[in-house]
Amino acid sequence: MNLVLLVEGAQTEPRAYRAWLQRHLPVLKPAQNVSDLADDGYVLVKGNGYPSCYRRLEGLFRDMNDCPGKVNAFWLCLDSDEDTYEARLEEAKAAVSEAAKEVRLAKSNPSLDVRVIVQHCCIETWFLGHESFLRAGPQQRDLVEFKRFHNVSVDDPELMGTPPGYVTRQSFHFAYLKAMFKERHEVYSKAQPGAALHPSYFDALRTRWKRTGHIKSFGVLLDAFSAAGAQGL
Repeated sequence: MNLVLLVEGAQTEPRAYRAWLQRHLPVLKPAQNVSDLADDGYVLVKGNGYPSCYRRLEGLFRDMNDCPGKVNAFWLCLDSDEDTYEARLEEAKAAVSEAAKEVRLAKSNPSLDVRVIVQHCCIETWFLGHESFLRAGPQQRDLVEFKRFHNVSVDDPELMGTPPGYVTRQSFHFAYLKAMFKERHEVYSKAQPGAALHPSYFDALRTRWKRTGHIKSFGVLLDAFSAAGAQGL
């Protein structure tokens, strides 16, 4: 089993997906390039933002063409940002389809399993889904206000809007998560996701999704892992 991932971000997403692969698909070993893959490996490519990530598709697919049949699965992982989940998903699928058609990928890799994983609205939205990480009685004034606006322990983080003072949903979700970590005397940043990458944190997100159906887009990631051979998800 060989997997290629193209992740939108350059900091959090590479760290998160590597940690998750190491735990749930430990048989896959990291490789630098598609040509370096042997058996049971993965290549993770940073997309360096949106929409720049789309510009990496054609080059990656040409690399796969040069190694026919070597790659079994391809994942494109990106945020929905201010778009609806459906709009970003369709846009990303169209970008993948266009790039694949341009290089005739289907001819060299007819059984490639292609999946688009949309983090709705961003990876911090998923991380907000840990039910017990937000304390019942926060002390920070900003976190008190955040919880009053949308209690992510009870209400689906993916449905959270943007309060006054924040330009984008993504910026607010990031601020909310950062405040949750600060309340616990921990640090969250794009470069240092901290406890969010701990196996128990992933388990909490999976439990939330299974029990409530919240963070629905996270379930798409779990489906991708299961299709790739991960057990116990």
